[in-house]
Amino acid sequence: MLEGTRGQALGEIDTPALILDIAAAERNIRAMADRLIHGAVRLRPHVKTHKCPLLAHKQMAAGAIGMTAAKLGEAEVMIHAGIPEVLVSTPIVGRTKIDRLLALSRHGIVLTVVDDAGAARAISDAAARVGLKIPALVDLDVGQRRTGVLPGEPALALAQQVATMPGLVLVGLQGYEGHLQHVQVRDERELHWRASMKKLTDTADLVRGAGLPLDIVSTGGTGTSTFAVEATGITEIQPGSYVVMDDHYGTVQGVGFEQALFVLTTVVSRTRTTDVIVDAGMKALSNDSGPPRVRGIEGARYTFAGDEHGRIELDGEGSDVRVGDKVLLVPSHCDTTINLHDHYHVVEDDRLVEVWPIEARGHIR
Repeated sequence: MLEGTRGQALGEIDTPALILDIAAAERNIRAMADRLIHGAVRLRPHVKTHKCPLLAHKQMAAGAIGMTAAKLGEAEVMIHAGIPEVLVSTPIVGRTKIDRLLALSRHGIVLTVVDDAGAARAISDAAARVGLKIPALVDLDVGQRRTGVLPGEPALALAQQVATMPGLVLVGLQGYEGHLQHVQVRDERELHWRASMKKLTDTADLVRGAGLPLDIVSTGGTGTSTFAVEATGITEIQPGSYVVMDDHYGTVQGVGFEQALFVLTTVVSRTRTTDVIVDAGMKALSNDSGPPRVRGIEGARYTFAGDEHGRIELDGEGSDVRVGDKVLLVPSHCDTTINLHDHYHVVEDDRLVEVWPIEARGHIR
């Protein structure tokens, strides 16, 4: 299917379309790299947001040491696209996924995380049978209450077990503080972040004190990246949203990146003076973080009107909006909105310059 013509004006692109302002995205990539350039903390960006090898390669060119993936399927896309090293930040469990992990490890460096001795042993046994040693990080729960063993002695006990497993190499700890990324007030976010990081770094000290080497202490997202830059005891961070951003992050103080992602939509109906109907609904925009923000029309408010439609309530200057007009929407959550689309329409100076496949879109296994 034809997705657009190079040089096409923004207003001529068929809709609904996922728009990537490439100049803004590249500035964001550079800004994060510059944020870390003089410190000891390295950058391992998370591809769960953009899901696009072309953007991952831009991040690598700016100094990233590798990528992070939420799922093995995303890691497969990245490794086969030439990214040399990927950390899979979700525990890999079950024979099918272990077989995929071992197969992928023959094409690049794939790091895994573990929070259960039995699951770790299953990976180790399978890897040892085929002569592989998989680098592993012990995953800590530093407050999110998702994956991760408890910090302190429980984490040490698991690390000691992993260190004896023939098919694993203990390389570090992971402690992701995802519950803090969108705390709006900067000082409050930093206060809670420091408490979470103390759990992680104290555990790292405990593990090292027991004679186990740890090269990696991995944490961090877009909302806490500012604090992590000068933190002691952290070796790398895993931010993802910073490349494209979204309206939810737009409410968070002190994040410091530009909006580069939009959904372009067309007004398809105006039978009332108070609102218009556009052709982007829940199949084009995720709703887990609320409705998108309308860009460029003062006082306009978007509400979902079904799978295929949205309603934009108008106020003031919106009275001039007509059927056929194009409207830009700022997604409330970039990760889940991107996952609804097959392509980025890459624009520069309001003209289409490329159409990029979102190759890891839908790779949720």
